[in-house]
Amino acid sequence: MAFLLTAVTLWLAHQQCGLCQQATSSLLTANTLSAAAPAPLAFVNTTRSNTPPKHFVTITEDGNFAVGCQTFYPMGWNQWEWLESGAGAPVLVAASLPPNKTGPWLVRDVMSKGQAAGLNVIRAWATSASPYYALQTSPGNFSEPIFRGLDYALDQARQQNLKVILSLTNNWNSTGSVDQFVSWSPTAHVHEDFFNDPTCMQLYQQYASAIINRVNYINGRRYGDDPTIMAWDLINEPRCYKCGNRVQEWVNTMAAYVKSLDSKHLLTVGEEGFYPSGDSDPSGNQTWAYNEGQDFLADHMSSDIDFTAFHHWPDNWLDNSTSFEIGWVAKHIADAASLGKPLILEEFGKWVKNGTAAGEAQRDAFYTLVYDALQMSISNGSALKGAAFWAWYDEGQVGPEGEGGGDGLYGIRDTSSTFDIVRSNAKTIAGLIPGPFASKQQMAQAVPNCVLGPAEVPEAPDCSQTWVANQPGTGFEGPQCNVDINECLRQTVQCTPNAGCINTEGAYNCTCWPGYTGDGALNCTPSSQLLMMKSDYTTDGIGTVSCDQGRDIAYPEGAPGFVYDPTGYLLTLPGRQDGGGSAAAVDLTGCQQACEMAQPECDAIVYNSVLQACFLKSGPSGESCQAASTACGSEQINQPQAACAAWTMYYKVGSGGASTSSAATAG
Repeated sequence: MAFLLTAVTLWLAHQQCGLCQQATSSLLTANTLSAAAPAPLAFVNTTRSNTPPKHFVTITEDGNFAVGCQTFYPMGWNQWEWLESGAGAPVLVAASLPPNKTGPWLVRDVMSKGQAAGLNVIRAWATSASPYYALQTSPGNFSEPIFRGLDYALDQARQQNLKVILSLTNNWNSTGSVDQFVSWSPTAHVHEDFFNDPTCMQLYQQYASAIINRVNYINGRRYGDDPTIMAWDLINEPRCYKCGNRVQEWVNTMAAYVKSLDSKHLLTVGEEGFYPSGDSDPSGNQTWAYNEGQDFLADHMSSDIDFTAFHHWPDNWLDNSTSFEIGWVAKHIADAASLGKPLILEEFGKWVKNGTAAGEAQRDAFYTLVYDALQMSISNGSALKGAAFWAWYDEGQVGPEGEGGGDGLYGIRDTSSTFDIVRSNAKTIAGLIPGPFASKQQMAQAVPNCVLGPAEVPEAPDCSQTWVANQPGTGFEGPQCNVDINECLRQTVQCTPNAGCINTEGAYNCTCWPGYTGDGALNCTPSSQLLMMKSDYTTDGIGTVSCDQGRDIAYPEGAPGFVYDPTGYLLTLPGRQDGGGSAAAVDLTGCQQACEMAQPECDAIVYNSVLQACFLKSGPSGESCQAASTACGSEQINQPQAACAAWTMYYKVGSGGASTSSAATAG
């Protein structure tokens, strides 16, 4: 969405403007058309022409990855907040949603562009980045809407013929992470306890079991039986300060446990790849990395660990010397070869930081260095078989303010020179093997003495008979094709400008907003009612509101500024418990249109032109007060706020609006 109110912004707005009353249901009175006409958006995969994965990724006798009988080189990217986006989260923690786009749209769009660029793997997390969208809300209790977001993302990867590496938990953040498990254990007290505390270990195992045994509500596949998933990471970047071999012991225990639940998927650790001795770590001998509890060789030695993986962050690790950048890759190639296991560079990134020497040219040089090493390794039959860069920013996404906004520190856009290098590498690697999922004869040529067996998973359900007007992504989904698709949230259809999308059971409506006439699907044109509607609202002055603003009206579905939120995040904000207030950017006319759609209950609107935010009111008093200033800031969660705007109340003519003024301040 173009601008979404943050928790802090909404709290201040309600505290200072009194917008916290109980909301009621609304009446929609706009022109409505059954949604058979709008065309699907161009990026929707309508044919599934690329054969969805039916075979698991395996490791051949010569140490290559393979899918079926075809050699498989993992070329991909890291996708942060993947399950939150799939779930339809209205606000993201890191890079924002693109303007006027939803999370499910973002998931599909990036996948489609990735596949077009020749990439074949997404690395993501089976846990959320923010407590607002926690997958596991307490031990053993899971958010079904968030889990469905992961279901959706995985099913879209299946349809786009992409493989997924999923990290089961994370060393960082406060949600679904090491510190979360520690906080839930009565016998653990510090971060390092996670790796040997019996309760933490049990909680992790229960969580891993819940993920692996999850049955995707869309395609009916148990995660442990879904070949869309390439591999599991036990944990992203485990850190255990001065813990000796505690991480290694934890890896051995948990790797065996995960394999007992799922023998079909590959498994690795997910660590950065530090060493407890020697001079290979960042900045050389006797550095901080010695004490982080990792030992690349020992941690990957277990027979339950199928392949090795490492990360490469020269700037974060304060060693961006060319000798380190080259040596770090070479060392891990040699060590993986000594273990007899293939190697993937699961994360790598380079700063582009304003005001420093870290520019795009330096990033391009680093990416070239990494991909040259990869191509050389593949050509020579060495251990390094794949790489995934950090991180993809789609068009319109904005980085967090803490990283300077824009592309953030590490954001890569598909229009950048760096992405040209990514694309070129994928093309070069693709030239080393037959085309993706080519004929059986070509595939058999890729892996010696391989005989392609039958598909290792049943076909996904075909719900095309429920599509609205033969449009994919509409109607129903699920193993029985009986689960309603919210086409408006998914943005698998597009209504005409000046119309809102309203979900219905098995379909949707495109509704022209008040002041416009048309079918809502192909046209909505201004009518004489538009000017009349605008003249129906008066104010006692900019920055004034009713001293007693009455009660909030529930914001109408499909109105300008309305956002579907299956995660429930918006309802946790102050004053939003009953659905009051806009959630996306809306202008004054859109706020008035929302009030018209909420008739006969809506008597007035409260609007903030800087926040582009709107609340609908019923029963405001006749006395007008000066509104207190409020705060506004970034659209990302938990970003800095600053005083910048005041609210103004506009009364609908004939509603009994303000008639007297007061010097008091409403708050």
